[in-house]
Amino acid sequence: MDSLPLRLGLTMWSHNNWQQSFYGSGTKPAERLEKYAQVFHTVEGNTTFYATPSSSTVNNWKAATHEDFRFTFKLPQAITHQHMLKGCQAQLKEFMQIMAPLHERIGQWTIQLPAAFGPQNLDTLKRFCTLFPPNYPIGIEVRHADFFAKGDAEKALNQWLIEQQYDRIIMDS
Repeated sequence: MDSLPLRLGLTMWSHNNWQQSFYGSGTKPAERLEKYAQVFHTVEGNTTFYATPSSSTVNNWKAATHEDFRFTFKLPQAITHQHMLKGCQAQLKEFMQIMAPLHERIGQWTIQLPAAFGPQNLDTLKRFCTLFPPNYPIGIEVRHADFFAKGDAEKALNQWLIEQQYDRIIMDS
């Protein structure tokens, strides 16, 4: 159902404070995503930023959702923050292989970059993004102040994002 004009979702599908009000007392934590997907059409999966899930977890996420459901997963911080997108092709390939059962349910892959990743790293970002197949939806979240200063750095980033048809994610911290 890619023709949905709007997908409504949250930044997570499970929060202990929602147990009574949203899930009900009889819902086990492992059943929360399935119940969430009955109400919402999408979710942001921050969990992948902190650790690559196991294959069984990815398969459970697929089983808990319907084919019209979409996930937005962040790339692991080991790739984006520790390696700053350099020399991490093997890690990216391993991550994508584990996530493969959900590829058709991905609304977007998010590349969240640290504040230290500035205009001097833009060519690294461009090279890194060529590792993705052309049909993969990508969103890029930059945090370096120069990318928000309305100057040449921001203009160069935005122009490249437009040319590549990548989304720019704005995070107001």
